[in-house]
Amino acid sequence: MIPTILFLLLRKYKRTNPEAAARLAITLKKASRTILIFVMLVTLTQLVQAQDKKLDYIIKRKNSEVGQLSFSQQSKGNNTILKLHSEVKTRILFLFTAKAQEEAVFENGVLVSSFLYRKMNGREKANKKTRLAGSSYIITKDNQTETMATYPIRFSMLNLFCTEPVSLTKVYSDNFQQFLDIQLLAPHHYKIKFPDGNTNEYFYQNGICARIRINHSLYSATIELKS
Repeated sequence: MIPTILFLLLRKYKRTNPEAAARLAITLKKASRTILIFVMLVTLTQLVQAQDKKLDYIIKRKNSEVGQLSFSQQSKGNNTILKLHSEVKTRILFLFTAKAQEEAVFENGVLVSSFLYRKMNGREKANKKTRLAGSSYIITKDNQTETMATYPIRFSMLNLFCTEPVSLTKVYSDNFQQFLDIQLLAPHHYKIKFPDGNTNEYFYQNGICARIRINHSLYSATIELKS
């Protein structure tokens, strides 16, 4: 609408001031290019920001806050980087503190590397890595490496925070270094049973994980998205 009005006004102005109108037309043409580039940059920035996510959670046990968990998703070209950091301090028979760091890097939707590191009471509890090598994965645990022929890995435990596993039945666990079943319990409500017998339940709102219910043999807890 606005470009059309400018065109009509310029045509009318050209009848009485042809030279000035010609100079004005050149100026408007240059300005329109600058505006177009600016609009494209703003749009591109908004698209990139829409793909990036930062989620903060509160960890609760017996309705009391015992820790924090932060998750981020960042897109760089064809790569998507997922990161998690958590800290917990609570008492289960005895006082203990736990810290965890996890990261997964996907290229064109395929996992190329990931790691999981946990410390409990200052001591290393887990240090596990998964790395793509050709059409297989090299998994590392306790300084020992194995080859896993399953390829590709497109959905890992970290993905559960930013993507509801609609129509998905399997998820890769960096902790157990194997695929686990995803069980649909109700709309937007899923359950994953781990090899050690413990389970997690995931609840989603608008495609984002809003709450996790942890059912452990020694305790129960929830991870709730901050409002």
